Amino acid sequence: MTEPGITQAVVLPDGRRLGFAEYGNPAGRPVFHFHGSAGSRLDRPADERILWDHGIRFISVERPGHGRSDFQHNRRLVDWPKDVSRLADSLGLAEFYLEGWSAGGPHALACACQLPDRVKAVALIASAAPMARPGALSGLPLPNLVLAASARWAPALTHLLRWLTRIMVMREPQQASQRLMASLPEADKAALYTPDNLAVFVESIREGYRPGSRGVAHDDVVVNRDWGFDLGSIRVPVDIWHGQADVNVPIAAARYLATVLPRARSFFLPGQGHFFVLNRWGEVLAALVSAR
Repeated sequence: MTEPGITQAVVLPDGRRLGFAEYGNPAGRPVFHFHGSAGSRLDRPADERILWDHGIRFISVERPGHGRSDFQHNRRLVDWPKDVSRLADSLGLAEFYLEGWSAGGPHALACACQLPDRVKAVALIASAAPMARPGALSGLPLPNLVLAASARWAPALTHLLRWLTRIMVMREPQQASQRLMASLPEADKAALYTPDNLAVFVESIREGYRPGSRGVAHDDVVVNRDWGFDLGSIRVPVDIWHGQADVNVPIAAARYLATVLPRARSFFLPGQGHFFVLNRWGEVLAALVSAR
């Protein structure tokens, strides 16, 4: 596979490597992108012209244990802003925008909370919400329910489930993706199963799982347990993008975030599911970097 973009890694103070890749305009407005569950630095718009059209320097960052990022023992959500701050320092970026998709959303919010002088604005795309909120497990399909519950109360089961999923993904990526996405709404299938979008998605997931399943499983635990910060204290502008037909992260999560984030702006999309952004990258990014 020939990788697009510019793949790099920064060495953190504790000796870990943090992998990332850059796409788009090197002189554009910097946007750190945080991938969804099991993703990697290869997560990006399939059509890179979108980034040039909107003047975006798109920096896709891998969380610990994914792709080229080394695993971090006992990681908590509140540890992530330290890594992002170090990465920004290494790139000479005093300020930047953030974009978090699905499991990447909580990581973006942690940065907004802890780095308010550096984060200009945040876009949450089909983002998870705190699982400690009332009714958080309601509406989840059975596989997601099992994964979320095990991450909170039985992490050994989460590690087993992710280990089994990795075997499928690495052996038969196309068949595994179709099997895992079989229950998605038609809008998601239409977005995901175009050749370019599917190629990016499969490459990103395979690279996320390449070093093993440990990092992916621990990411589940981090997102589904207590986040360790107060959402109401975030003063950074936040755009909430969510499909009303999302079955992976039901719309109730977005509605909750909209009520507790002080400077939230909501975009709830009728008929759209978890993967709507694959066809709406330009719209999301344009809104993110626009003046608020």
